Amino acid sequence: MKRASLLLATIALLAAPLVALAAEPFSATLTTGAEVPPVSGTGTGLATATISDDATEIAYEVSYEGLTGAVQAAHIHFGAADVAGGVIFPLAHGASPFSGTLTEADFTPLEGGPQTFAEALAAIREGNTYINVHTQANPGGEIRGQLDALPDTATSDTPAASLPWTIALAALGLIFLLGVMRRFAARIA
Repeated sequence: MKRASLLLATIALLAAPLVALAAEPFSATLTTGAEVPPVSGTGTGLATATISDDATEIAYEVSYEGLTGAVQAAHIHFGAADVAGGVIFPLAHGASPFSGTLTEADFTPLEGGPQTFAEALAAIREGNTYINVHTQANPGGEIRGQLDALPDTATSDTPAASLPWTIALAALGLIFLLGVMRRFAARIA
């Protein structure tokens, strides 16, 4: 009975999901040339957005330099790289760098675009959103960049990620070896 319980516990351990939830990071390089249509200027920037592991928040940070003036507005828009799309999230903006956290309460449904917060997260994951920074000289946007997923290091095949599987397989191998040794010892005696 003990052996059966130990075997069932080992099988349960192996069958249990060992994948940990991880935050999803995205980044965008902001340039004047990415605007639709492109604007003249030397402004550049970098933006990051991270969807929380429970998909209830988006943390963002935007840094910039060389703009024609103070930032008047900043947003996450729905749209492909060559499309001027509508706003789905306003960003709290200010001097570089600025940052904040977005939740479902910040989301604005868009006709022809995401209708829910979950759909907005899907649009980000699918590469259909961009960050736009607006100035007085360029009210339609001075710098812009498409949000692209960064490599997911949480699920990479690193020793830390494979450690639970290694331990589980070693335990299973030990149990098997002990069973074989018991049977061998019983035959000798």
